[in-house]
Amino acid sequence: MHNIQQYSSSESSDENDDPQNQPSAKLPPSKELLRVPTTPGAPEPENDPSKHQGRVRSFAHERGIWASYVFIDYNEIDAFDDLQKQLIAKASKDLQLDLNRADNLHLSLTKTFVLRHHNIAAFVENVRSGVSETRRFRIALSDLAVYTNEENTRTFLAVKVADQSYGPLSSLVATLDTSMKEYKLPTFYQDPSFHISFLWCLGDRRKLLEDSLASLQETFAALYEEEYCDMNANVKQLHFKCGNKYYSFDLL
Repeated sequence: MHNIQQYSSSESSDENDDPQNQPSAKLPPSKELLRVPTTPGAPEPENDPSKHQGRVRSFAHERGIWASYVFIDYNEIDAFDDLQKQLIAKASKDLQLDLNRADNLHLSLTKTFVLRHHNIAAFVENVRSGVSETRRFRIALSDLAVYTNEENTRTFLAVKVADQSYGPLSSLVATLDTSMKEYKLPTFYQDPSFHISFLWCLGDRRKLLEDSLASLQETFAALYEEEYCDMNANVKQLHFKCGNKYYSFDLL
């Protein structure tokens, strides 16, 4: 997948996928359409990546506009904690590279988008109705991959989803895209690279990590063989983060 620059899913993430997979969908509505009046003379929020662990806003801050995304939660899988510990130690010793734990382990099913506060309840019910007939399924993993955010201010180490698990994920994305279109929001990537980003570092360290990927992969493969059942998540719920609010959608 590499040497073509890739963008990772958890920067929501400010990480998202491969430029090969650039969306054909339109960008979110223009700032003029989204604008909410603010207090005259009020200072604009800072967008300094050095103060936010390399994160860069993908859209301007607006009052009443909430950054949102739909995802599958991976925070309850203990084996990822072991994987993080082992690879942080390995990267520090072998690469002299400081890797950091990703805050929230998840698999994105939408891009990060903006939603007006008064649309939240209706959007939640729209999604809930859309996924209500979806059956639970299991996600198998394959191997490691390296991603960057679009601004190349952060690099991510991720686990890719196995090809055999793309079917139910693609069906969910299609269902969610229907809801997104109804609210004139950006749909997901045409040819997505489903993955869970679990470690990150500042700057563009893609080449360093890709050159060492075989060695890092050995560590992952050994742990995955031991924790196969635990790491292959049984998806019972989808989750929706909207600003500081969280919603869950049960599957059948």
